[in-house]
Amino acid sequence: MAKKLGITLLILSTLAFISAFTIPFFVHTGGGMAKWIAGLLIFSEVTFWTGGILLGKEVAKKYRSYLNPKNWKRKKVPDNPDQVSVKQDDV
Repeated sequence: MAKKLGITLLILSTLAFISAFTIPFFVHTGGGMAKWIAGLLIFSEVTFWTGGILLGKEVAKKYRSYLNPKNWKRKKVPDNPDQVSVKQDDV
């Protein structure tokens, strides 16, 4: 239950952060824009950190390993093109 809530909070945080960039298209007063953007950014930070705390250290390590370029692996391409197996239909 806590894991689902944490993921939901992270998604909500992302949506709030992205929606802060759309405020200038909807609110036309300077003070109104500043209030809405500041409110959305604060809400985004609070939901992000709350979701991170609920998910815990294990999930953070897992996603951090996905973002580490050292863990990105490419498929090996054979050095010799004769080693590539080709179906008879493809020729």
